[in-house]
Amino acid sequence: MKAKKIIYIFAMLVLIVTSCEKVEFGNEFLDKPPSVDVTKDTIFNSLELAQRYLWQGYSTLPYGLNLNFSAKGNKLGMDILESLTDLSHTFMPWGGVNQLYYNGQYNAAVADNSRVKYSYTGEESWDGIRIGWVFIENADRIPDASPEYIAQLKAEAKMLIALHYTDMFRHYGGMPWVDHAYTPTENTDLPRSTSKETMNNIVALLDEAIADLPWLTDDPANWDGRFNKAAAMGLKARVLLFGASPLFNDNQPYLSGEASDKNYTWHGNYDPDLWAQAAQAAKDLLDRVALEGGYGLKNTGNPRQDFQDAYYDRGNGEVLISTRVRYRSGFRFDGQYYFYQSAAGYGTACPTKEYVDMFPMADGTPIDATGSGWDPNDPWANRDPRLYETVLVNGDDFKGRKAELWINGRERRNINFNGTKSGFGIKKFLLDQNGATSFQSVVHWPYMRLAEVYLTYAEALNEANGGPTAEAYAAVNLIRNRVGLNNLTPGLSQDAFREAVLLERALEFGYEEVRWFDIIRWKNEDAFKTKLHGVNTRKVGNTFSYEVFELPERFWQDNFSPKWYLSAFPPDEINKGYGLVQNPGW
Repeated sequence: MKAKKIIYIFAMLVLIVTSCEKVEFGNEFLDKPPSVDVTKDTIFNSLELAQRYLWQGYSTLPYGLNLNFSAKGNKLGMDILESLTDLSHTFMPWGGVNQLYYNGQYNAAVADNSRVKYSYTGEESWDGIRIGWVFIENADRIPDASPEYIAQLKAEAKMLIALHYTDMFRHYGGMPWVDHAYTPTENTDLPRSTSKETMNNIVALLDEAIADLPWLTDDPANWDGRFNKAAAMGLKARVLLFGASPLFNDNQPYLSGEASDKNYTWHGNYDPDLWAQAAQAAKDLLDRVALEGGYGLKNTGNPRQDFQDAYYDRGNGEVLISTRVRYRSGFRFDGQYYFYQSAAGYGTACPTKEYVDMFPMADGTPIDATGSGWDPNDPWANRDPRLYETVLVNGDDFKGRKAELWINGRERRNINFNGTKSGFGIKKFLLDQNGATSFQSVVHWPYMRLAEVYLTYAEALNEANGGPTAEAYAAVNLIRNRVGLNNLTPGLSQDAFREAVLLERALEFGYEEVRWFDIIRWKNEDAFKTKLHGVNTRKVGNTFSYEVFELPERFWQDNFSPKWYLSAFPPDEINKGYGLVQNPGW
């Protein structure tokens, strides 16, 4: 039985069915009065049943890759969030990015469509939040468990709530705050909290969780994926960094309107201390790592493999928060793991030339710097190792041979093949696209990695101090040195250092749902307006030529509005009249 306790959430749900067939978990049965049905008395009179209820909460956590045509698995209509950024372009015509975003059709009326990037009612956030509060309010009734373990389980439930609110905070701003499990007769007409109240409520929950969670997950071979102290501390740093950024923390709102007037979409002023709070939260975790160990950046001297392991492997000492939906990822055309065919075949994740050009030379020198050694006749050679583990480029090792990204090569079957239509393919998560190395492997979602905390620390120090400190440089250089890059150039201005950190985040976390939030929290209008490009590679004999072409137009490139920074609430929710004010511009 112990081996079955691995926190692959779907496996736990299978156990619910096979071991206890009469127990149906969900919110509905908890709303019923005592009867012959299962009630809270039944669930919380058994440690095992109570734990299984909590495991169901884990199953509501976000997962970044498209899966299937369920409400949650079909986010963005089988596309991915990176397709909305300057790093990647999608060519899948029926996906949500092409049907709603690139053509400017996204608006409040479609805000709960399965093709949007975040659905207010279609995600499982409210389910997870309710599960968390029900567990917290009833956990003290569980028999045969120590007070310390009960406190740990309640802390895990607080993490469920905090993580779901973190995602909603980043998509919407201030949110209605649920602080307990509501009964059917209670009034649930909750108005929005301000952006700062929402941020502070999340942080308060995380502080409570930090106090009662273990530093490391006990028995990681069986329980990897359960929340621990490091996960909570890392999430706290992420929330505070987002809340300290100019989207919310500025002298004026990003767009005027009722939501801004009521401070739902900004804090109402600029508070420099928020940067110091974000820096301190990151430092608290990094200091604890240095003191107690258990985590660290893998650095064996093989930069490519170390970087791949950092995001791909579970239990690797780098992933702080890991979510998963099934034990193995499925085969190439598995209808329950659609990412492989949507990315490799239908073109949901084609990297842009702009992204490829961000990767410096192998020593860290920008490719356009004088004397960098970049060769326009061999443009992908001798680059940052993360390029080759993120983007499939012509000539790199692939399936035991060299990748053929030239037109009519094996990876570019013709000029209109969607999977590599930008002239590049995605390598991250797909690896070599075969059963031996990727398909049918264990795939988790690296919701948050330790490297992010180092870069959070560097960014927040830079903003809090009006320029980079020695500690800020050291944090960035750790990330660069791990893949063989030289240290950052010393003496950078505050603006230049900020851009260096944001670039490092793009290189390290491509396709991990980091870039979109970096763009919006810094109100990076240029990232929306920039014309993006691909590269057609042609081969004649042994000679390659490269033709740059413009990728299809996106509506916001010529019609940009800051309203795109945050999502719209669905009109049905607004019209309920309980104070859910629409975000500006929608």
